[in-house]
Amino acid sequence: MVTVLPVPAPPVPARSWAGLCLFCLPGAGASAGLFGGWDRHLPAAVEVYAIEPPGRGLRSDEKPLTCLDDLLDDLQRAVMPYARYPMAFLGHSFGAVLAFELALRLERAGAPVRRLFTAAARSAAGRDGSPPGREPTDEELKARLRALGGTPEPVLDSDEMMALLLPAVRADFFLADRYRYRPGSLLACPVTAFAGTEDQAVSWEAVQAWGVCTRGRFTAHQVPGGHFFPFFPQAARTPFLRAVAEELGPYTSSYTGAESGRPDTPERE
Repeated sequence: MVTVLPVPAPPVPARSWAGLCLFCLPGAGASAGLFGGWDRHLPAAVEVYAIEPPGRGLRSDEKPLTCLDDLLDDLQRAVMPYARYPMAFLGHSFGAVLAFELALRLERAGAPVRRLFTAAARSAAGRDGSPPGREPTDEELKARLRALGGTPEPVLDSDEMMALLLPAVRADFFLADRYRYRPGSLLACPVTAFAGTEDQAVSWEAVQAWGVCTRGRFTAHQVPGGHFFPFFPQAARTPFLRAVAEELGPYTSSYTGAESGRPDTPERE
């Protein structure tokens, strides 16, 4: 099961197994629901947590945040109850930048961060912010979503649906456009970056530039699919998650599987 964070739950119970928590962050305007079913493709030793930012999905009644530090504070509060366990972070598109910044914070706090995965994302180090300009119109935001290719046309054409989605989209694009990398901000953990071979929004070179964001080992992979290859179609998602599972293998090799009904190896299709 994929757990959506934050949740109003009791303190996280102590665990006896040598597993790992994988925290996943969606891209601009997207919801944690995109990560549903990922646990079926990953080893039983990996507990998958999808982080829901304010203003969408299960938190649609909250106001989206346009201050990066406030948003990172919110995300960190969701993760901190699990900070005594080995953890990895995965982000899609701008969610990868948030995952990077969150992993930096956790490393500085002494948490056991083992790896960062980025998917369909320009490197944080290649972002220097954009000068303040006028606020984009709803139609301009829709055009930007349409160009990325992840929002169904019926949704884009629905005024009711877009009224629900656009506040989070607007806030996230604001943050993405104005994000400025702080030189010297380096992770200690390894970073693995994935690029879609048919992604028209993010170049292979921009994905490879994640290598300058870590003092650890860096690897980059190209996988079939466009900008949303981690989610659909299934033919693109499955090999991507198998690659993630392989990268996580060394951190979960001592897990016995005794505490879970899930298989010890990723599901094969």
